[in-house]
This record gives sequence, structure tokens and C-alpha cells, in this order.
Amino acid sequence: MKVAIVGCGNISRRHAESYAAAGAELVDVADIVPAKAAELAAKYGARAHSDATQLLAATDAELISVATPPGSHAELAVQILAAGRSVLLEKPPVLSLAEMDAVASAERASAASAYVVFQHRHGSGGVRAADLLRRGVLGVPQVAVCETLWFRPRSYFDPEWRGTWVGEGGGPTLGHGIHQIDLLLHLLGPWRSIQATAVRLDRPVEFEDVSMASVVFESGAVATVINSLLSPRELSRIRIDTTGGTLEVNHVYGYSDADWTFHAVPDAARAAQLGLNPGVPGNAEAATGPDQWADSAGDDVPSNHEAQIQRLLDDLAAGRSHDTTLASTRPTMEFVTALYASAVTGTPVRRADLVTGHPFYRALRGDVDQDRIDAMMRI
Repeated sequence: MKVAIVGCGNISRRHAESYAAAGAELVDVADIVPAKAAELAAKYGARAHSDATQLLAATDAELISVATPPGSHAELAVQILAAGRSVLLEKPPVLSLAEMDAVASAERASAASAYVVFQHRHGSGGVRAADLLRRGVLGVPQVAVCETLWFRPRSYFDPEWRGTWVGEGGGPTLGHGIHQIDLLLHLLGPWRSIQATAVRLDRPVEFEDVSMASVVFESGAVATVINSLLSPRELSRIRIDTTGGTLEVNHVYGYSDADWTFHAVPDAARAAQLGLNPGVPGNAEAATGPDQWADSAGDDVPSNHEAQIQRLLDDLAAGRSHDTTLASTRPTMEFVTALYASAVTGTPVRRADLVTGHPFYRALRGDVDQDRIDAMMRI
């Protein structure tokens, strides 16, 4: 398959490497900084272009990655779909629900399709977890924790587009925690309501550097979600406590099977002893019966760009639908939108409220001026 990349910054390397590993031919690249396009083109024997318009006029690529800063994703996706080429959007796919719907409209008018990079859905651990939870093998989810505790120094925001609503679109909720948020929703299903707080404690940004949310799911499960750029010991974690046990993944930037664990509910005799000796450590993790998690193990596929891109190309080659579509990621953007809306307004937000006329439909900051946001997010 012939592919192309628009945007030749840091993340473009992950796309290029993954396409090469999957056997695709990178034929064209584009960047408004000519030296970046030339460097990536030279490495893969592709043609370099100065912008997407020039690339689209010349390319015969069937699939085009958009790896530019987030503020340009929607416009580029619409342009690529209008040219009849399928598009793979780096996360976050867009900066608002309005932009997402504009891309969806362009997709409906095109013979091509739009996909989104949410690679954590595609590691073997995530695939197994989603399947086992859906089938009830691991029990019914009740309580969950979703944490993206990362560290970005002040120098990270030196590029002019970073730290701004226009260029980056939002803080760790949108740009960093969205990976874990998407995986959480992929595992637990539709969410119902969010109550959130967002604060700016240190970084030179227009939005938050820490956010926290309490979430209720349609299933009745509840979760807490925290996103931070101030955490020196970085960690990405999802923990799901079910009626059958505790499923957990701990990693940074990408997991393998070894990062997942499942601890079954303790047997009745052991459970009856819990709390009888306060302050004395005990082992409440002994399992009884078959270990459904261990028994489900197969080949270990890490949750990286290569995993998703390989699967995407395989699906396209076989004429199958690829499940990480633009439409499948709308609940994730709705979640992010609701978190910002709740944090800014100080009120709970229901997913059902996020219709076209909602104040935060067109922008994650809503129609709130920057002075008010500054006052609200500074503690």
C-alpha cells in the first residue's frame, strides 16, 4: 500500500517507522518547514512537499497520516477526504466536537474513510481485556481508576503552538490523558456524567496542567480520572475492580502483556479474615478456580503505533472495516469536552447534553474569556 504523511515533526517518525515495518511504501511527505520534509523524505525515498495541497496534487497514496499540531487536524482531514484519500489522524483527532462533526460530514461525502490513532486499543493486553470484560468472563465492572501522571518541563511549551487553545487545544486532558481515557471507555463502555476540576499550578499555559474527574457510566460503574503534567515519576494506569477481581495495567507511553495483571476475588475464608487484624499486612489476592486472564494469553503485541498501523493496513488490504474509526472515537472527545465544561462551569455535565447548541460544542473553553479561565484555574 502506498502511504503519505503530512507533518514531519517528532510524531511523524512513529508513523513512518510503523508503515515501513508493515511493508507499506511511503511515497510522499509534506511540511511547511522544508528541511523537516526533506529529512524524512530522504530517509524513506519519498518525495518532499511544502504543504498538503502540493502533496495531494502529486501523490497516489491511498492513506495519508496527519501528524501536524492538533490545531490543523480538522482542516487537513477535510481537505484529504475531499481529495478521495483516506486519512489517519494522530491524537487528539480534533479540538472540538464541532470540528469532529465537520470531518465526519466530509467523510460521508467522500469515498474514503477517516481513522484515529488510539494505539492502546490495539495492544494484545487491551484487546484481551476488552473481549473478556465484554463477555463477562472477568466479572461486572464496578469501580475504576484512570491515571495519566506525566511530567513536562516548562521548556516543553517553548514551541509557539504549545500551551495555547488555538494550537494545542487543551492541556493534559486532551493532549496526554486522552490515550488512557480512550482505553478506559473502550473497556467500560458508554459514560453518563462527569463532575470535574481543572487547575493550573505551574506550567506557562492557557489551560490546565492538572485535571481530575468523577465519572458515572451507563452500566452503573464509577471511576476517577486524573491527568497531570507535574508528576516526576511518570505513570499511566488503569485499574478496574469487578465482581470477579481486579484488572490493572501500569506502564508509561505503551504497555506489553507483562504490564497487565488480574487478581481474582479472594475466596470466602480469606475474605472473612480481612480487616480483623488492623495494621497487619495480609494477602487478599489468592485466587481460586481457573485463571481466565492467564488462560487467554497469546502473542504479546505492545500498544504502539506499529500495532495499530499494522492492523489498519491488514484490514484495508483484506477489505475489512477497521474499528478505530472517527465515529468510534467521538465518545472520547465527548468525554474530554464534558470534563472541560464541568471544570469551567463548576457543574456536572451529562453526555446527553453535548448537542450542537451546547456552549462547549465549538470549543473546549466554551465561550469563556481567557481572564475568567485564568482566574478559575489558578488556585
